[in-house]
Amino acid sequence: MAQSERFSNLPEYAFPRLRNLLSGLEPGGDPVVMTIGEPRHALPDFVAPVMAQSIAEFGKYPPNEGAPELLQAISDWIGRRHAIAVPPAQISTLNGSREGLFNAALALCPQDKNGARPAILVPNPFYQVYAVAAAAVDADAVFVPATAATGHLPDFAGLAPELLDRTAIAYLCSPANPQGAVADVDYLEHLIELAERHDFLIFSDECYSEIYRDTLRQAPWPWRAVWV
Repeated sequence: MAQSERFSNLPEYAFPRLRNLLSGLEPGGDPVVMTIGEPRHALPDFVAPVMAQSIAEFGKYPPNEGAPELLQAISDWIGRRHAIAVPPAQISTLNGSREGLFNAALALCPQDKNGARPAILVPNPFYQVYAVAAAAVDADAVFVPATAATGHLPDFAGLAPELLDRTAIAYLCSPANPQGAVADVDYLEHLIELAERHDFLIFSDECYSEIYRDTLRQAPWPWRAVWV
């Protein structure tokens, strides 16, 4: 029986490529690990006792959509943090943002857009899962430069109208990885207007939105995590 080539034709993922590139090389100083993003700090003191109190719950699978108490807690946090109401029914828990960014494309990217092959807009540089998701759904990954000339954010509005008309999804990472640029309210409003005009979805990857170097301050953007 013929085998599907959809996944066998995917390019090698970024981290195996990075391991191959670094194989056999010795660092000239103290290495800075910039690979898969594993935690490098000890857990806060209060975490382990709380986990120990609930150790019996680890013997069964949690609900796929998340426990009702967790969903309600997330909903309450969004209300406190951003003063917007997102009911628990509109929230889904994830093992990580990569899972949501990939699966959302599988679920929501159409097979064609306005009679043409769909396009998925990807900021460049980018998180690898954006391109992998585009390949998995047989869409054209269009890499949009996010350089100093564009404020380190992709200039989606500068793309040709015929390309935007067949765009199904635009990925946006804010604060951007690796540049750290933050999409302000004007940028987001113009992007939403563009998406409404050309009928495409925005996948807003905001996994860094609650990271601060110094003190906690009110962020100017209204969303976090993965928003569709």
